[in-house]
Amino acid sequence: MVIPAVKKILIITEKPSVAERIARVLSGGKMKEEVKGKVKIYRFYRGDLHTVVPASGHIFQLDYPDGKWTYPIIVEPENLIYKPIAGKKAYIDAIKREAEDADLIVIATDLDTEGSAIGLEILEALNIKGEVKRMEFSSLSEAEIKKSYENLKNMDYTRAYAGFARRVLDLEWGANITRALTLSARNHRWVKLLSSGRVQGPTLRMIVEREREIRSFVPEKFYVIKGIFEAGERKFEAFLRGKIKDPGKIEEIKTLVGSESRANVRERKVSLRPPPPFDGTTMQIEVSSITGLTPRQIADRTRGIAQQLYEAGLISYIGTESQKYPKSWRKEDFLDMVKIIASYSPLSRDAMWVLENMREKAVEGRKDDPAHPCIHIVGAPEKGFPTENHRKVYEIIARRVLATLSPDGEDMRTIISVRIGENVFIARGVVRLSDGWRRVYPFMKSEEKPLPRIENGQEVKLIDIKVEEKETKPPKRYTPRSLIKAMEKLGLGTKNTRAVILDLLKERGYVEGKTFRPTKIGERVVDVLSDLVPEIVDPNMTAKLDEAMRRIEMGELNHKDFLRKTLNELSGYMIKFKELEKAIGESISSAIEAKSVGTCPKCGGALVLRRSRFGPFVICINGDVKYDLMPKERVIEGSCECGLPLVAGSIRTKSGKHIKYERCLGNCDRSPLRCSNCGSTAIPKRGKYGVYVKCSSCGSVNFFKISRAKRG
Repeated sequence: MVIPAVKKILIITEKPSVAERIARVLSGGKMKEEVKGKVKIYRFYRGDLHTVVPASGHIFQLDYPDGKWTYPIIVEPENLIYKPIAGKKAYIDAIKREAEDADLIVIATDLDTEGSAIGLEILEALNIKGEVKRMEFSSLSEAEIKKSYENLKNMDYTRAYAGFARRVLDLEWGANITRALTLSARNHRWVKLLSSGRVQGPTLRMIVEREREIRSFVPEKFYVIKGIFEAGERKFEAFLRGKIKDPGKIEEIKTLVGSESRANVRERKVSLRPPPPFDGTTMQIEVSSITGLTPRQIADRTRGIAQQLYEAGLISYIGTESQKYPKSWRKEDFLDMVKIIASYSPLSRDAMWVLENMREKAVEGRKDDPAHPCIHIVGAPEKGFPTENHRKVYEIIARRVLATLSPDGEDMRTIISVRIGENVFIARGVVRLSDGWRRVYPFMKSEEKPLPRIENGQEVKLIDIKVEEKETKPPKRYTPRSLIKAMEKLGLGTKNTRAVILDLLKERGYVEGKTFRPTKIGERVVDVLSDLVPEIVDPNMTAKLDEAMRRIEMGELNHKDFLRKTLNELSGYMIKFKELEKAIGESISSAIEAKSVGTCPKCGGALVLRRSRFGPFVICINGDVKYDLMPKERVIEGSCECGLPLVAGSIRTKSGKHIKYERCLGNCDRSPLRCSNCGSTAIPKRGKYGVYVKCSSCGSVNFFKISRAKRG
C-alpha cells in the first residue's frame, strides 16, 4: 500500500489575531503554537500539514529606488521597489521561511483591495512561487472560516491590482506634490514638510472653501411669529407660514389678535420603515454620533474598536460598502443571527421580541459591494468586552441589525392650519402609535409633540401674538463626521483611509480645532495648487481616479494602461509646477508664521523656533545667533536671569527612570540647571545612549537640581 505524501499548506493572514483564530477553528483547537523571532505561528494536521503565519498589515512599503529628494520624479510602476517596513522584519522572515517548502500558499488577508494588495506584495516581494489560492470570507465566525477554507478560490488578482494601483498613485502623486511644495518653500524659509496628495488636497480645499463661505456670509434678520389660539377651553400654538423680514409687517399682524376663523385639521397615520443595516462609512458616522468616539477610534484598520470586534469573530467585515445582507441568506439565517444576539443577556429581551415580531423581509439599503455584505452580527461575547467602548459599539451594531428585522413604527401626524385673511398659521403635531423598530434602536430622534383635540372646521380665536427675532446662520464648519460623509458623497478616499486623512491634515498644521478651521498655511497651499494645477485639488478628478480603480477591481480596466496614462498627466502637472517654483515658494513662505520665543541678546531681533533634519533649533531672524535644542526639548514660559528663554527636557537613567530638567537656552552661568555636587552650571549633552546632563566644573553626570531662585 502506497501512503500519499503529506503536503505542506501555508496560510498567510493579515494580522496575528486572525492567524490564531483561523488556526483554532480549522484545527478544532488542536494546533501547536510556535514562536519564531517573536512571531507566533500555528501548525496542525488536517490531512495535510497546515501552517498559519501572520503578517502585520503591510510589511513592505512601496517606494522609489534610492535617489535625490527632488521632483518631478515619475518612476514606472515596475521599477518601484518593496522596502521592508521598520519593525516588521520578524514577520517577513517567518513568512519567507515557511514559504520555501510550501506546496500551496493560501492568502487569507481581508477581502478588499488593500487586503488583496497586501497578499500580492508578499508574493512579489518575497518572490514566492507555486500554487496560490484565496480564502474569501466576510466574517471570522467559525462557520464562515470553515466554509471559506473548504471552497478556496483562485487569487483575486484584479482586486489586488486595484489596491496596487492605489498605492502607486498615492506614492507618486503624494511624493511629487509634497516635494514640490516643501522644496519651493525651503528656497525662501525653512519648513519641515509641506504635504499634499491625491485625496489630501481636495479634502483640504473643501475645508478652505467652507471657511470662506462662513467669512463672506452676511446674516439677515428675520422674525418668527407665533400665534396663540383658543378653541373652547383648549389652546394651541401655531407659526405663521413664511419668514417675515420687514419689521413693519409685525405691527400689522398684531392687529389680527381677536380675530376668529375655522381650523382646517388633517390627520394621517404614517408608517416609518427601519433604517438599513450599516455599511462601513455609515457605521463610522452614526456610532461616532452616538458614542462621541472619533471615526478613527472606531474603524482604524489596526486599533479601531469595530475592527477588533471583527477580528474577535463578533461582527462581519467593517470595510464593506454594502447595505445588503448576503444574497444566499434565507429566513433561517436571519433567525440564527437574532438567536446569537439573544444569547447576549443585555440584548436578550429585545432579541426575543424581534423573534416574535419579525418582519417578512429584512430592510436593506441601496448600496452594494461585490466582496462583502452589510455589517452584521456573527457572534456573541463569551467573557464580556475588553472596554466599555467595545460593549457600546457592539450593542449599537446589534441593535441596528435587530431594527432591520423589526416591524415598522407608526405615528399619527396632525396638521392644524388657520387662515386669517392672507395669513396662514400652521401647527404640527406627532403622536407615536407604536414603537416598532424604535423599541430596539432608540438612537433616532423622534420626539412626540401632541396637539389638543381640535375638530375639523371648529371655530378658533387668535388671542395673542409672540415675536422672536432671529438671524440667518452661516454654514457650519466640518466636523470629523460631516467631513467623512461629504468625502464619501464626492467619492474621495475609501472607508479605510478617510479618517487617516483628517488626522494627517491636523498633523501637517493645515487645520486646527475640533471643527476643521484652516490655518493660514493650509489656505495658502490650497490657493497655490488651485491656481497652478487645479486638477490636483479637484474632488471630481480624485473621484474619477477612484472610479477607475473600481473598474480595475471588476476586471473592466487594465491597471497598467490606467497607471501609464495617469502618471503621464501627473508629470505634466509637475513640470508646470517646476517652471513656477520661485513664485510658488515666495507665496507659500509668506504664509508661514514664525513664532517668537524671545529676544536676540546681540541685535534685539526676534528669536524664532525652527526645525531641520538634525532637530529643532532657535535662531535670530537676523541670523546673529543660533541655539540647538536637545531631542524632545521644548521652549517654555519664563526666562533665565540673563534674558534668554527657558528650555525644558528630560533624561532617562540606566534604571529607566525619567528625570525632568529646566535650563537656560544659552546655558549661561545663571542657568537654573545646577550641579548638586558643586553648584556650577550643568549642561545637557548628546551621548551614545541619549541625552545626559554633565556639570561644567566637576564633571558630575546626571547629578543635578533646579535653582528656582535664578529664574527671571
